[in-house]
Amino acid sequence: MAKRLLLLLAVLAVVGVCAGPWFYRTQMEGAPAPALTLPSTHRPASTSLDGKWIVAAGPDDEANRSQAGYRARQQLLWETVTVTGRTNSVRGDATVAGGTLQAASFVVDVATMQSPHRGRDDRFRGTDVMDAVKFPTAKLAVLDPVDLSSIAGDGMPTTMEVSAQLTLKGVARQVAVRLDVQRSGNGVVAVGQIPVTFADYGIVPPAPPGGVLAVDPIVTIEFLVNLVKR
Repeated sequence: MAKRLLLLLAVLAVVGVCAGPWFYRTQMEGAPAPALTLPSTHRPASTSLDGKWIVAAGPDDEANRSQAGYRARQQLLWETVTVTGRTNSVRGDATVAGGTLQAASFVVDVATMQSPHRGRDDRFRGTDVMDAVKFPTAKLAVLDPVDLSSIAGDGMPTTMEVSAQLTLKGVARQVAVRLDVQRSGNGVVAVGQIPVTFADYGIVPPAPPGGVLAVDPIVTIEFLVNLVKR
């Protein structure tokens, strides 16, 4: 009887080790938020690009509202898990003259970032990661003028790379931002991604107790902004 019990416990232990990462990914984490993309529907532009633009909330559907967040990968034993966090607390403005982007800056309230897990959000706001009490916002500012003549007026998307300064946790660094831009009606929609290395900004990746979960040192910042003329 004792041998059978030990065998049963051994089998259960093996099953637990094998199934644990799968259970964590499917039952505890769930599916990550889909990647941010430009709206599938659009209209021809009804206003010129020249002028002053500000970030607006955007449409009612959550997928196309102005937002920013992160996409990170975690390694739990042999299982790779993608986690995301988002906030709609994004503000900013841009100035265009002569078809050239002269200036643009955007601010995100990092303290409002949310994921499916409160514990992760608490760690994200903590002193090791974003230290949101001391540094409540993150900022992205375009560094150089950008020629916008390639952005079509028929609503078709345009992809470009923009040099900008990203400030996280009080540390400012130059970054390359990949942008997908679309004019539609009287507005402009831009979707961007920025790969960020935690260590460059003095950020310590979260490390839950036990050592079985490791966070990739590179995270992707992603954002979608709806711009309307001021």
